[in-house]
Amino acid sequence: MSSDTQPPVLSFQEAGKTYPPQRTPLRQLWGHLRGSQRLEAGGYTALQPVSFDILPGQSVGIVGLNGAGKSTLLQLAAGTLTPSSGQVRSQGRIAALLELGSGFNPEATGIENIFLYAATMGLTHAQVSTRLDAICAFSGLSSEHLAMPVKTYSSGMQVRLAFAVATSVEPDILIVDEALSVGDGVFAKRSFDRVMQLRENGTSLLLCSHALFHVDLFCERCLWLEQGRIREFGPTSAVLPRYQEYLDGVNRQPGIDAVSATVQAHAASALPAPSDPSDPSAPPVPPDTPAPAPAAVARFIQVEVGLDGTVGTELRGHTGSSTLHVDATVHTSAQEPHPLVAVVISSESGKILGSGHCPPGTVQAHNAQGHAQVRYTLPQLPLNKGRYRVGVYLLCAQGRYVYEWMDPIAHIELEHSGQHQGPWLLAGDWTQVPHG
Repeated sequence: MSSDTQPPVLSFQEAGKTYPPQRTPLRQLWGHLRGSQRLEAGGYTALQPVSFDILPGQSVGIVGLNGAGKSTLLQLAAGTLTPSSGQVRSQGRIAALLELGSGFNPEATGIENIFLYAATMGLTHAQVSTRLDAICAFSGLSSEHLAMPVKTYSSGMQVRLAFAVATSVEPDILIVDEALSVGDGVFAKRSFDRVMQLRENGTSLLLCSHALFHVDLFCERCLWLEQGRIREFGPTSAVLPRYQEYLDGVNRQPGIDAVSATVQAHAASALPAPSDPSDPSAPPVPPDTPAPAPAAVARFIQVEVGLDGTVGTELRGHTGSSTLHVDATVHTSAQEPHPLVAVVISSESGKILGSGHCPPGTVQAHNAQGHAQVRYTLPQLPLNKGRYRVGVYLLCAQGRYVYEWMDPIAHIELEHSGQHQGPWLLAGDWTQVPHG
């Protein structure tokens, strides 16, 4: 039986959420004396009535600006909110990673919270006991930390524990709200692989992320929310480019959700958060500096961008004749001996114009510290006159997970005297065709 003929695992049927206005004690007393339980005018509608289905094994990404209703929709799907109108129906076990700390008792220990959190997803004490060692190992938390109250945990520790429990229960539906971008590099890569494994095993996924790379990678369908309404719902390959264009347009209009639009436009053009906790804008470490220990995950040591032989962060050149080069020194790891390096060229607003990835196996260590050096060269730049961003990305060998990025690491300003339009100059020849 194909998934197209199976009943949906999650169904929104004109489901919406409206909150009543804040009421002072005096107004509450007056309403009680009047015997009126009616909602007063001035309530806030977080989500207009929406209808859509998610089929077994289907993955759906949720995108939209801040305040569009994304978190409300996810909470309705998870059952932590009750719709004000309509219905939300689900089939099977739901695991949800929503706000930080949701589902945890801050006074209970990590071990106690594993049993409590798993119980909310339908697991018995015996079922959790058989999974306990695997959950603890996946979280990466020490036995000392697991014996402490969760209120003593950092935000990253809470996310790690919640993710380890939620993904261990073999859910039919996994709901994730930005959790993939939290945590150190080792745990983030492990979490990324776990979600991919769940997807391949048939788990339905509902993912909300400002990092559009995640939506593009994980989700076959995309739901675009705007002011609490569905603006578009369809194949990710069709919806995501239109949403990116919308972000670019909003980002050029000061005063229209400018702060969130700027953040999201960068997230859309970039990828997950850098795994290295150090500031990527800090001065790079010289490539011949010995590493104190093998890297836990691959990372950049030094990156230089040059145009026509001049290295810097603000570079000037000429359309069609200048040569761009990017030199990257990478610290590889035993877990990822051959990561991929990518160079991305974007407009000033952050819209990706093109990228170049090194072939598999190009990044190979040349010394005992695990250092590798690669160069990317793009001759005769086919970009039109204007100002562009150059970014670099370090990805896993499959090109799915990003360990670290610096975007922009440099800007290039190109001059050109022609009348061409758009960012690219189209290669081609014009010839006169004889008549007759």
